[in-house]
Amino acid sequence: MYWFGEHLSDKKSWQDSAKWSSLSQKRRALNATPIDSIIDLLDSFSKEWTTFSKEALPRLIEESGFSPEETEKTLSLLPGLLSRESLEKRIKAEFVRPAVLDRFTKLPYGGGKVRAVGNGIVLHVTAGNVFLSSIDSLIMGLLTKNLSIVKVSGQNQFFPLFFAEKLKGFDKNEILSDKFAVLHWKGGDSETETFIKSKVNTIIAWGGEEMIASYQKNLPKHVKLLDFGPKISFQLITTQGLEKKNLDVVAEKIVADILPWDQSACASPQNLYLEEGVDKEKLLDAIEKAFLKAPSRGTISDDEATEILKEKYRGLYSELMEEGKISSGPEHLIHLEQNKLLKPSPLHRSLIVKRFQNLEELYSLLEPFSYYLQSCSYLLGAEEKTEYLETLSLTGIKRFAPLGTVTFGMEGAPHDGRFVLRELVHFIGDEVRAQNYGEEILEVENSATLKSHFEKLERPRGYVFSSGGTTGEPKFVHFSYEEFDYMSDMLAANLTRQGVRPGMTVANLFVAGNLWSSFMCVERALEKIGAVQLPIGGMCATENILLYLKKFKPDVVMGIPSMLVMNAEYMESKGEKIEVPMIFYAGEALSEIRKDYLARTWNTMFFGSAGYASVDAGVIGYQCSQAGLGEHHLFSDLVELHIVEEEAVVTSYARSTMPIKNYRTGDKIEWIEGACACGSLDKRFKLLGRVDNVIQIWSCRLLTTDVEAVMSAYGILTFQLKISESREANVVREKLAITYEKGQTDFDQETFLFDLYNRSRDVKDTISFAEFKKDISLTSVASGAIPRNPRTGKISQVLDHRR
Repeated sequence: MYWFGEHLSDKKSWQDSAKWSSLSQKRRALNATPIDSIIDLLDSFSKEWTTFSKEALPRLIEESGFSPEETEKTLSLLPGLLSRESLEKRIKAEFVRPAVLDRFTKLPYGGGKVRAVGNGIVLHVTAGNVFLSSIDSLIMGLLTKNLSIVKVSGQNQFFPLFFAEKLKGFDKNEILSDKFAVLHWKGGDSETETFIKSKVNTIIAWGGEEMIASYQKNLPKHVKLLDFGPKISFQLITTQGLEKKNLDVVAEKIVADILPWDQSACASPQNLYLEEGVDKEKLLDAIEKAFLKAPSRGTISDDEATEILKEKYRGLYSELMEEGKISSGPEHLIHLEQNKLLKPSPLHRSLIVKRFQNLEELYSLLEPFSYYLQSCSYLLGAEEKTEYLETLSLTGIKRFAPLGTVTFGMEGAPHDGRFVLRELVHFIGDEVRAQNYGEEILEVENSATLKSHFEKLERPRGYVFSSGGTTGEPKFVHFSYEEFDYMSDMLAANLTRQGVRPGMTVANLFVAGNLWSSFMCVERALEKIGAVQLPIGGMCATENILLYLKKFKPDVVMGIPSMLVMNAEYMESKGEKIEVPMIFYAGEALSEIRKDYLARTWNTMFFGSAGYASVDAGVIGYQCSQAGLGEHHLFSDLVELHIVEEEAVVTSYARSTMPIKNYRTGDKIEWIEGACACGSLDKRFKLLGRVDNVIQIWSCRLLTTDVEAVMSAYGILTFQLKISESREANVVREKLAITYEKGQTDFDQETFLFDLYNRSRDVKDTISFAEFKKDISLTSVASGAIPRNPRTGKISQVLDHRR
């Protein structure tokens, strides 16, 4: 026997209390082991298995009763079972993120964070039909960080102990080799079973009804029982499925399902159902030939031979009295009988064939055996497949697979209707919510702080994005996959609250690539909503954007305001009539004049924010259907928001790899008092522009918002301010050049400058109009001529060339 890393000569000594005292410490050690380390060890061990398998083969042939070819083939499956690729598929299929087994983790679509913790000590009561199954069960226990006790059957004692011995020799650091035991006691030993039930937390039992009943009896309340009792599987062929198929190939597929492990696996078909109309004589002849070409069967016991003989005589009677048919060879038996009800075969290449009229009759034949049904290997027509699978799913069938593939399960698929790994853990939630406990803000962070964090960060799996695209050198930030999932959850909530619904067609015109985040995050959010996506991208050729919008007529277009306007202007110049019911924007403010222009040219009825966010801090706020321009609700479960000297300062609980705590956003905001008509209790705020929207020039403060207001009044949508300085007669003179993309009408520049002068209170109070206009120039350019950032598509509104 093998007891958590040590060999036991006394078969009963494992019941001594001293043997159990150290298990609590071992459980904590296993729980603290990263899942990557567990996978690494098993994957490395798999690469050494070829040497070990040669050593195990002779004994396994003797003990299992399988042929040498079948035994060797089965052994060859183990490296694949232990490989990183296989293990990761299994874990991701059930947990999505392997990290949930290591720490509290955000799972897709879920709120808060979740940790999957092993149940404790798992007893694996294994069957002896396929020697590899005990190792598969053990692997499930280890992947879920459970201490495991493998109870082996009388006919499968060698291989689990052999595996344990080889893993112990390989696992020098005792990552796993001292985290499991391999024991044997006689089935039905009630004293031992009562003892072990009192010590474990979960029992996973593979075997017959009598064994399952034994472990169900007097089961303590704290013990969870996963019972995988006796099952029966079958094959199904319809006339439509067989149409234009080669009978010999079909027969080979039928036999391929039956041969592995001498038909002893739960997925091994025992019955073949043929729809009336299938030429049964020709098909049975082809099956007979396929059996005769098959490799030799393993050895069988006298009892097994007797059962096969009984079925043969039943077949002879059926052939004589009931229009049945029997055919057999040295190592196979095929019995076509009139009785249509599902029936166990004696196995070892014994196939009982039955006929059915239609799907409804087949359903009625199978449904009474719901508890015992496992797999259905099918050959169906494409047009009927969905109806067959949907209907037969109600009979209790746990698995479907194409004919010829049923005995080799797909990695990550459920077993007997269960995701077993999930059954071996319990899930603990950390319902993360932002809370304000009156903490005083003594220090604030800025982009320089984040840049320092990024350079020092050991980046986990996730994304690197660029921040700060309109001015200066780009900064970089990191988002783990979990953090990015939070962001897309929040964006999806933002869009849903404003009316985006499943099935809507949405054109994504945000800029993709170049470490830019918005396109990707919007794409993920729309996937969560269930929209039909047009992933066009803002840098796509304008004529192509026009083509796509005309062709697909999206309900929603999303993008940067200046780029949306540029596309609208192009389409208007071409005389194209486009209707876009809803527009969502981000990256720039949407002025009233831009909004009015888009509403007129695209007949847009609704404008909404795609979310108040920054690449640095992540998503901060959302709009509802009642929000005005610049108004947002706070994502108060995940974000704390404070106003410090008019600036928004945020702490985000959705960010962890690069923590965001008291981070200066650069945005000026104010709180909105009172309840929102939408019913949300989340606090509201209004964006008032950038804190840094003040241009210091001529000893005055010129607000870019004042410039924008006057531009809007004159029908100008897009403009850029350039500040320079020159030396004239020993005087440094500051110059302001305003470049604008020409609107629909011309205007008098003198009148424009006078209106701008009167709008700018600090300028008006400081200098005369004559001085003001002397140092300003106005230049009109064609639509689209002002340079856009090639990475983001944004326009740098202020270019300060002073030194």
